[in-house]
Amino acid sequence: MNGFDKTTSIIDGVPIFVKSIKKFNNSKLFSKIIIVASRDNISDIKNILKDYNLDEDVILGGDRRQDSVSIAVDYLDKFSIEKIVIHDSARPLFLDSILKEGLKLLDEKDAVIPVIPIQDTVKKVKLKQVIKTVSRNELFRSQTPQFFNFKILKECIKKTSQKVIYTDESELLEINGFEVNSIEGNIVNQKITTLNDLEFLKKFNNSWNFKSGIASDVHRLVKGDSLVLGGIKIPYEKRLDGHSDADVVLHAISDSIIGAIGHGDLGKHFPSNQKKWENISSEIFLNKAIELMNGLNLEIFHIDIQIILQEPKLSDLLVNIEQNISNLLNLDIEKINLKVTSTDNMGLIGSGDAIGTLCAVTLKEPND
Repeated sequence: MNGFDKTTSIIDGVPIFVKSIKKFNNSKLFSKIIIVASRDNISDIKNILKDYNLDEDVILGGDRRQDSVSIAVDYLDKFSIEKIVIHDSARPLFLDSILKEGLKLLDEKDAVIPVIPIQDTVKKVKLKQVIKTVSRNELFRSQTPQFFNFKILKECIKKTSQKVIYTDESELLEINGFEVNSIEGNIVNQKITTLNDLEFLKKFNNSWNFKSGIASDVHRLVKGDSLVLGGIKIPYEKRLDGHSDADVVLHAISDSIIGAIGHGDLGKHFPSNQKKWENISSEIFLNKAIELMNGLNLEIFHIDIQIILQEPKLSDLLVNIEQNISNLLNLDIEKINLKVTSTDNMGLIGSGDAIGTLCAVTLKEPND
């Protein structure tokens, strides 16, 4: 693969195949999703699924696309399946609506595929010489996801797949005399095959360069002498009560980063019912969030933090807290905005019995 695996490459801060899985899961139309992996990427795919708290089955495919689909169909045959959808993981930008449309048409059709018309003039070329111009009126480019009657596809694979080479399963059904119907595809849903394809799609929408996350955290104050905010110990007769050191500032920062990269929330990575996190420094949480962010080739563009409390007064400590956050994040302090407010004596925070923090973070892809 020359160091380039299109399936696990990153777009919009997310591995390409994860973007598709999330669309399939969010549709709530599927009872089973499997990923057919190669020997080169099966380990990476399993690790990425774990990072994203996804539990899809991963199976080893074959040498060719048609071999991999045949293996997948054999694997699924043990389940009660009437319809099957086959999708190229290298096409992450399909429209969510196409899933419902394609599956509904399968109630009456044997196969349904999305297509887009060819816009360019088409030439037939031999040995670099143009032989003729081909009419494009009836020419279309096929895309995925593609939709099939499971029983029919299984029969066609059993009958033909070892005898004929085909480029997608709709061609297999054509060979066997079944009707393949088309629906309108999406021109943005281009297949990523090369690094150039990947770079083109990244630049297609400038908004892909940025991701944002927002989080809040509140902890009750109890008697103690080890109040920690932003990793700084502050002399005070109370401490924040929590399973860890209850540093609401670092919790909110960590949670906002995890949210921005689509990895759930802090509690999924550090459950409060696990004893190993008891009294632990919140810097551990922050380091994990940074590790996940770096793994997706993202960096912090700007972070805005608001501490909400009545007591103690922090005006003389804000510079120290901000500098420590800068050190922990290895981030230029100019990219950090730290502020403090009160609730004017209202509520649990206003009575001096709790401290809260709001945090908004913007992430971006590093400049080349």
